[in-house]
Amino acid sequence: MAILVLADDITGAAEMAGLAHTMGCRVHFTTSVEGLASSSEADVVVLATDTRSMGRKEAVQVTRKVVAHLPKEQAFTLFKKCDSALRGHLVAETEVLMEAGYDRVLILAANPSKGRCVEEGVYRIDGIPIAETLFRIDPEFPATTSEVTALLGGAVHYRKADATPLPKGIFIGESRTVEEVAQHVAAHHQQALLVGAADAFRALLRERGFADPRPSLFEGLGTRQTLIVLGSTVRHDVQSEPFFQRNRVAQSPMPDAVFAGAGPEAWIEQSLAVLHAGESLLLRIPQQVEVDGAKALHLRRSMAATVSEVVCVMRPEEVVIEGGATAYALLEELGWVDFEVLCETAPGVVRLQHMPSGTVLTLKPGSYPWGPLFQ
Repeated sequence: MAILVLADDITGAAEMAGLAHTMGCRVHFTTSVEGLASSSEADVVVLATDTRSMGRKEAVQVTRKVVAHLPKEQAFTLFKKCDSALRGHLVAETEVLMEAGYDRVLILAANPSKGRCVEEGVYRIDGIPIAETLFRIDPEFPATTSEVTALLGGAVHYRKADATPLPKGIFIGESRTVEEVAQHVAAHHQQALLVGAADAFRALLRERGFADPRPSLFEGLGTRQTLIVLGSTVRHDVQSEPFFQRNRVAQSPMPDAVFAGAGPEAWIEQSLAVLHAGESLLLRIPQQVEVDGAKALHLRRSMAATVSEVVCVMRPEEVVIEGGATAYALLEELGWVDFEVLCETAPGVVRLQHMPSGTVLTLKPGSYPWGPLFQ
């Protein structure tokens, strides 16, 4: 029985695909609901919906479209990947998924393996209540409270690790340790819709008998011609600078005028001007100011338009993208929807191959380290 993973952002989707791949699963990764129909040979199918970057109404509409495209002739287990900090339209989307035949939901969003735990109803990151961390100023989904049921809103109930049958409704499970997450999954995965992050998904795969990690043999990009896209306004990892210098990576920072609201034409012209045959190129946003929702949308669209033009001219062997919302916008602009998983180079950093172009795509969440990519 295949596992169908629905993720509300593309880097989270890639993280699940990479995790499944390392545990020996045959994985199909797609950004299109139509791609669900062509995944019959896979053990795990991962669909990235990008609903976290949408408004609530649009996110519900997209989720309802997903439900309409769920396989009718094939048995499968549904797993909803959610943000480990509970950002997104989690309850609204979950309520739509329940229309597919679920009357019980267990949310296991915490990742104790990364210091993110739920204890006595309070979400803590490395022991600090989430409302006292930087998540309190998230521009779209600020953590205004650390009480998980209040943070989620709606009729969500708290559940300690317990093997007794789960009542009807939506529950968020206490998750103090990795073992406690696994206990929740073992007790309830056959009767409830599981909603969770990486620790819960790993536990589900182990319940299905996928337990042998597949080591990655990846040793870095080397001298391959690569387009590197840093979509975050936060300064990128300085440990990658020696790679950029050694491999003569040209850089094209977003012009101030484009950042201020102008169209992307000036950035496209600048980027094409610094391109050199056979060499790599880095596109980034050097401006470091607070970004609101409207500004973030403008930056994504400008980045997507610029990258699309550069890819057509450069035809890189590799494309590396940092940031989930940025990545989804770029793939939508390029029309890339179906991928084969190659390897996970570091936790959450996943290399995919676009079908049918053959271009290799690496996706990384903004807050994750690069690992050995730029060695």
